[in-house]
Amino acid sequence: MAEKTNAALKAISKTPSAPATSADFQLALSYAEYVDVVDSSLSLTDGGTVAGISTFNAGLLNTNVVTQVGTGAEDLTAVAADTVWIASTTQASNITLPQATAANAGMKIKIIAGANWSTTAFKLGFASGGSTVMVGTLRVATLNAVLTTGFAITANAKNLVIDADAVATAGGAKGSVYEFTYISANLVLAEVNAYITTGTVATTAAASVTGGI
Repeated sequence: MAEKTNAALKAISKTPSAPATSADFQLALSYAEYVDVVDSSLSLTDGGTVAGISTFNAGLLNTNVVTQVGTGAEDLTAVAADTVWIASTTQASNITLPQATAANAGMKIKIIAGANWSTTAFKLGFASGGSTVMVGTLRVATLNAVLTTGFAITANAKNLVIDADAVATAGGAKGSVYEFTYISANLVLAEVNAYITTGTVATTAAASVTGGI
């Protein structure tokens, strides 16, 4: 049994008589052909993989939004699909993301500070036991200020250092957004647009570090 194209599925029928009768509209399926039809369908319950390019004229709505409850450490290592995660609390502990594999390439995780997070540093990124690293750029500004500083993420960085009022780190004030796109095994693109609560931004290599969680 296997997945079939639309053309192959349409061919699973008998040749109609002329003129057509009601029997001509009944598919003559063997069990194996029936399984092919099931295997070629996208289950709304089980999910599946769409191999071809698909067009959604009205757009695609992803409702996979997770809201943090409390301020403790967040383990997102089991996430396997595009996810938006938001903490409108004073997040104060590490946020651990999934390792990057060939199987989850293309996945996107967006982390949002819905409130001013802790002013005691914590990490956002990957566990030290894995090999996943991030590349990308940090753009950090002070709330209600004009100046924005851009800074390349440290080579082979595993984590961003979050501290909402530290001028040298990766932000954490309300409105900070951290977007992670999984590129390939062990590689993730991080796009950071973050804020600090006060002071003059002076981002340094201390904002992204090679040490894991």
